[in-house]
Amino acid sequence: MQKKGVSLPEARRQNRVQIKELIYKKGPITRTEVARRLGLTLPTITTSAQEMLAEGSLLERENDGKDEPNPRGGRKPLYLDVNPSAGYVIGLELGPYRTTLCLTDLRGNTIHKRLFAPVSRDYDEMVATVTRQVSDLLQKEDVPQDKFLGVGVSLPGFIESEKGVIRSSMRTGWNGKALGPDLQKSLGCPVLLENNVRVRAIGVEMFSSVPRPDTFAYYFVSKGIACSLMIQNDIFSGKTAGAGEVGHMVVQPYGPVCETCHNRGCLEALAGENAILRQCASVMENVSAETLKSLSDDEEDAKLEYLLKLQRENNPLVSAVMDNVVFHLGLALANIINFISPRLVLVEGHLMRNEQNRERLLKVTHQNLFGLNETEVDIEFMPFDQFSGANGSAALVVKKKFIHNA
Repeated sequence: MQKKGVSLPEARRQNRVQIKELIYKKGPITRTEVARRLGLTLPTITTSAQEMLAEGSLLERENDGKDEPNPRGGRKPLYLDVNPSAGYVIGLELGPYRTTLCLTDLRGNTIHKRLFAPVSRDYDEMVATVTRQVSDLLQKEDVPQDKFLGVGVSLPGFIESEKGVIRSSMRTGWNGKALGPDLQKSLGCPVLLENNVRVRAIGVEMFSSVPRPDTFAYYFVSKGIACSLMIQNDIFSGKTAGAGEVGHMVVQPYGPVCETCHNRGCLEALAGENAILRQCASVMENVSAETLKSLSDDEEDAKLEYLLKLQRENNPLVSAVMDNVVFHLGLALANIINFISPRLVLVEGHLMRNEQNRERLLKVTHQNLFGLNETEVDIEFMPFDQFSGANGSAALVVKKKFIHNA
């Protein structure tokens, strides 16, 4: 429906975006159902659909015999769906433990994925490395240039996605750098930049096979702790591009000093993965402590996995640390839920691979929820996946360059 003051070409473009987005999220779907849901005329839907069928971005087919028989006879309705092979994207996460890279089609089906060591903290060297990694993957998979939509890049920190600028991050030499434009110049293709937890929420919105509400929270526990917010299918970044940095809310006044924000008693200082390693190292004894010390600083994820193993074996010292860590994570999550009341919270983190941590998080969270939040907000644990950030980065490109660029 054309809005007042909008030109006819712009109105057509907006209609096309709405049509493509609905087909992407609800397909396979009939033209009639698209028209009903969007409040547009059937000829409008048919015109846009024919254009997208001709260009190859949509497919049309019968619905595999799932239709109810038409008592009046006649041909079965044809269904519209997105053509997954109409476009390809690359997603990249510059994480604290590793760099992950994946090539997917429009539906998020992984064609190839790679895992690398963390990139250099030197900005120019990092740009050169990422350019080489992406170029090598494109060359190896021989991706058609006319079908390649671009690269999504994510990393921790305050990321101004519209400009592709790193406003603030732990790699201080990158602060203020226009990584998106710099990579776009070196790669010769569109590059989108975003925070690594916000893209995880976008990955769920775009690629999940399970229906999700249009408003939900994504609680991510790693070295840092963040909670991104998807509000009516739009990721919330905030005025400073730092929305979701819950790891630096103070939960224990006069607690330990955080090595990131330098305040006392923030959630990251008490429950981030560096804090877990530090606390366990200070209380462990004998053989277990020696094994932990034998792992190098480059094997921090292996150190955490070793501690989780000890917890599963009911090591009393490690279990006590983990109980305290998850208590603070649950308390913080309850505060988040009480504040925003999302319909759903998705939780991801290496720590949550242990069942006792998942159970304790749920118990502490529910003990501190207020009113209807206790019964009407769902909490779901996501499988721990090293490539979830890279997949989310790919989803960002599909959303911005395939759907919104209609």
